[in-house]
Amino acid sequence: MNALNKKLWRTILKTRGQFLAVVVVVMLGLSVYISMVNSYYNLEYTQRVYYQDNNFADYYFHVVTAPQEIIKQIEAVPGVAMAAGRIQKDVPVIKENNQRATARVTSYPLPLEDGINLVQLSSGRLFEKYPQGGGSEILVDPAYAGANNLAYNDTVTIVSGGRQAPLTVVGTASGPEFIYPIEDISSMIPDPTTFGIIMIPHNQAQQVLDMPGQINQVLLKLVPGTDEEKVAREVKAILEPYGNLADYGREKQLSHAILQGELDQLQTTSRSLPLIFLLVAAFIQFIIVSRMVKAQRLQIGVMKALGYDNRQIILHYTGYAISVAITGAFLGSLLGLLFASYFSQTYAYYFNLPDTISGIDFRAILYGTLLSLGIGSIAGYTATRSVTGINPAESMRPEAPRSTGRIFLESWPWLWHRLDASWRMGLRTITRNWIRFGVTMLGVVLAVGLLVVSLFFNDSIDYMLFRHYEQEQKYDFLVRFAAPVRESKLLDISRLDGVLKVEPVLEIPVKMSHLGRSEDVLLLGLPREVTMKNLVGEDGYPTAIPEEGILLDQKTADKLGVRTGDRITVETRMSLGPTHTSTLMVAGINQQLISSGSFIEISGANRVLQENGVVSGAMLKVEPGKHHLVEAEMNEITGIASILSRQKELTNFMQNLDAMIYFTAVMIGFAGVLGFAIVYNASIISFTERKRDLAALRVIGYTTREVSGLLFKENAVQSLLGVLLGLPLGYAMARAYISAISSDLFTIPVVVYPQTYLFSALGGLIFIMAAHLFAVRGIKKLDLVEALKNKD
Repeated sequence: MNALNKKLWRTILKTRGQFLAVVVVVMLGLSVYISMVNSYYNLEYTQRVYYQDNNFADYYFHVVTAPQEIIKQIEAVPGVAMAAGRIQKDVPVIKENNQRATARVTSYPLPLEDGINLVQLSSGRLFEKYPQGGGSEILVDPAYAGANNLAYNDTVTIVSGGRQAPLTVVGTASGPEFIYPIEDISSMIPDPTTFGIIMIPHNQAQQVLDMPGQINQVLLKLVPGTDEEKVAREVKAILEPYGNLADYGREKQLSHAILQGELDQLQTTSRSLPLIFLLVAAFIQFIIVSRMVKAQRLQIGVMKALGYDNRQIILHYTGYAISVAITGAFLGSLLGLLFASYFSQTYAYYFNLPDTISGIDFRAILYGTLLSLGIGSIAGYTATRSVTGINPAESMRPEAPRSTGRIFLESWPWLWHRLDASWRMGLRTITRNWIRFGVTMLGVVLAVGLLVVSLFFNDSIDYMLFRHYEQEQKYDFLVRFAAPVRESKLLDISRLDGVLKVEPVLEIPVKMSHLGRSEDVLLLGLPREVTMKNLVGEDGYPTAIPEEGILLDQKTADKLGVRTGDRITVETRMSLGPTHTSTLMVAGINQQLISSGSFIEISGANRVLQENGVVSGAMLKVEPGKHHLVEAEMNEITGIASILSRQKELTNFMQNLDAMIYFTAVMIGFAGVLGFAIVYNASIISFTERKRDLAALRVIGYTTREVSGLLFKENAVQSLLGVLLGLPLGYAMARAYISAISSDLFTIPVVVYPQTYLFSALGGLIFIMAAHLFAVRGIKKLDLVEALKNKD
């Protein structure tokens, strides 16, 4: 090493505490960036390859029933590369002890190789079109098989057309449309004990579901660059006579939308969070290097006198910041790849994707390293520009002291004279080093803001669960029938032992239209005096089902561009019976955090269907302690398609919060390290610059504790201000983050409980105290004689 490199190495060793603190900040920033970007790369690559290998559909059409020969007519539509017809239907599953679950039976024409939405075998073998010995062979999704202990050659019994049909399991598999297998968006979290996917050959599905020669879904692969909407209109025109219930593109397919939402969230986080750490690291490096240049003014003059030019000296001091960047980039890359591996395993667990979600995106490491070097170089160069102004001859004598004068607080004698000497010295130091004060305070603000962001997720999820499961849903069970029935059918359920109350529900899939816009939604008919479902208006206050008109969901209202008082067209999309069209007035807007749905008085819902006294399900209130008894008795009623337990839903959701807990813990750790590094560096810099002054205070009688208290008061002012400003910043950061990741499927409310602000403030104070105690340990080791020597 040449002389300057040796000097740089000695400087790093001498300031190793500060050096390592900044390295840790850079390391955390890059680890977040590399882990998030690498996870995004792995997940996006796996999604893309998985979709491509399994020929994921571009567009979906649901009909009541249509002859399978209609596919040839659809394939002739310009822009359609491939079309496939199939059957998909949700049916009840009879489990042990007559427990009820729901399965989504999906048919697959054989051979599979040339189809759309193929399956990927996980275990066992593929089903056969005509199995030996007759019967029906099926594949089930791996999560459902695991949760229900299904093995090869086991039997799954479903109910179709009022009769039971045994199906033989020959393996487990998944497909691109079942990456996140939930029944509907209101489920939020998969529950494989009550809902699963059954894959079956098309000819066997037609037999089991009593749909010979029929299909109820059409899947399309489009020619690249095709006008999707134009193709959809032409296909809808062909399917119109067969009861076109719904149609949507891939972006609205539920499983894909959830996975894409996770990808978007990863991308948003990878762009914003690391930048905070790297900018804070840059500020710290700027202060360290600028103070180093100032403290080594004499040495710089000697170097110039020995022949070193400005460029060499600037590169020497900038090398300190570059060394931080390189070390932080190396450690951050290793830690980021470790995090990425964990995230990839987590995604493979939560999504039905291949376990081989792995790989290294070297671009992320390269970009992260370049970003770190770029920010470090800019900070170092900016801090060392003053080197050019140092004259060798002038630097050999002490720098002229700056004019100080009175600070603004001295203009308030009633306050100033009440402060002791240590407070006065501390406040003077703060006001005369306002750049360092501002940077330190900004770092504390960001650290406390990150603490708020880390903890607010718990508050928001807790609020969502409380509002949805405690305030909005008051029932114990939600029962759905296999087909709409007369309301008198509910008398049988109300007579069950333990049932306290039954309220009818009529769920109608509809297409709502207004001024050229349309949306497929669910219209729910409820009694006007309903007690087991509470609704919230757009003002956030409880609202009631109107006597006339419809209470429209907020998301649907925004998409259609309607307000209270407007009239919308409602077209029924029931799988049974003819299609009916009505015009309804929007009587109000309701807000739902989970799922979506618009509400109407149940007699009005019957009028929309042109029926009278028809229901599709019921809400039940049950005596405490009799839930299992009532559920067992309802499981024996063959007309019931599904039984939804509010408590089981909540329990399943709570059991799947592990990932959020780990994420919160990591974020809290990152925020604590960030705050610690900032305050530690500020304290070290203050201590280093004032060794002579502090030694003088010790000589004239100040104790070690009093000198430490002087430095603590300086840190306390900037840190307390940082904590106070960090709390509202954290709320603003939370709102910005939620705004970036919100989707049509769910809305996470920005809710921050008072205790979160309290814990964030306490956390900020804890890392401030810890950093201060680490930084002032040098006071006890201070060599008073050496510090007071006149080296000039």
